[in-house]
This record gives sequence, C-alpha cells and structure tokens, in this order.
Amino acid sequence: MPTQFSRYVFGCAMLALSSLAAVQAASLPPIGPVDARAVWQERSLSACRSEHSSTAPDVCLLRTMQRSGAHPQAIAAARMLVKANNAGFISAWRPLGKAALATVTYPFRANTNEGTLLIGSDGAAIDVDEGSVGEEDRATPAWRAFAAAHPDSVPFAPADFVGSTATSDGGQSVLFSTPLITCHACAEDGALLVAYTIDKAGIVRERKLLTIK
Repeated sequence: MPTQFSRYVFGCAMLALSSLAAVQAASLPPIGPVDARAVWQERSLSACRSEHSSTAPDVCLLRTMQRSGAHPQAIAAARMLVKANNAGFISAWRPLGKAALATVTYPFRANTNEGTLLIGSDGAAIDVDEGSVGEEDRATPAWRAFAAAHPDSVPFAPADFVGSTATSDGGQSVLFSTPLITCHACAEDGALLVAYTIDKAGIVRERKLLTIK
C-alpha cells in the first residue's frame, strides 16, 4: 500500500542524509475528508477485552462506538483501522494547516497502545510508525553505521512529532523522531529522524530519512 513521502530541513546534528528520492511507506485505506469530529472519547471497553465476549474485539469496538453515539467520522476512521487489521480509534487531533495529526488508541494491544496517523486533505492516512525503516533507509550510510554499532536495535513506536516548517512552495515539512532501542526496558541507542513533505493543498507527497542521532 504505497504512499510517497518527504524532505525536511531541520537544525540538528546529522550523521548523514538519505537520498532525495521519494520512497514507499505504509498507508491505510483512505478515510475521506475528516476533522476533529473523528475523535472518540473512549467508553468502557472491558467487555470487548473479556475472553467471554461473544463477539470479536474489533466488532465489539465498532458496536460500542455506535451505541455511545460516536460521530460518523469517528466510526469511519475506526472501520478503516479495523480493515487494516489495526483495531483502534482516533483519540486526539492536531491540525497541521490543511493536513492533520491523529493520535490513535489501540485498546486491544499488549504493548504500544498508541500510534500516529498523518492525514492529508485527500483523506489519505499514513501510519508514521508502520514500516518506519524501509529498504531504501537500510541502504543509507547513516543506517549502516548505526546498525553496525547496534545490530539488535529497532524503532520503538510511537513516533514523536518534533515540529513543522513552511516550504517555499506554500506547503510544509513535518518531522518525527522515533526511539531506537534493543528491548522494551532498554535505554535508547539513538533516534530515527524522518520527515514528510505536505504540499500547499494539504496532500502528503514524500517521505525522507534525514538522519539517526
């Protein structure tokens, strides 16, 4: 499920930059135009988590949302996540001009119960945590040097939103930092800095690995 991603210029110490070529990353089925109304304030989902529940957790989630009066946008977003085998719901919303950042809560996961979607004005939802290190990234000098020093270290979601800057063509670049660790309880070995370019229409165009610090 390809989506193109980004260029970013940010003031920080860099080991190396990846190429400017657009790369593919994990995207989810389009959810259509959405806004802050897609946020759902969680009600009790304990019945959905119970091993005695007569329905699957994802079905139970959608039913609970409908019964609680969730906005149609919230239900549509949850359905999109269910179809992608990531049962969850949007729990927070941050506008980024014509695009937005949506915090997703995954209530049935054992670990990493939150994630971030970058949502374009066209409704395309990009999971910034899924597939955070692609084949193109692994070919960069920065990743090779890091992997040689920390062979067992992997990205640990969720990514942190660092900030955004305006681009000369009227769009913006947004930067995310993802910790790199060897185990859940281990100290960070580094951080993966990735940027996305959003054009002036609010559509996400590119992704780029900037550096590992």
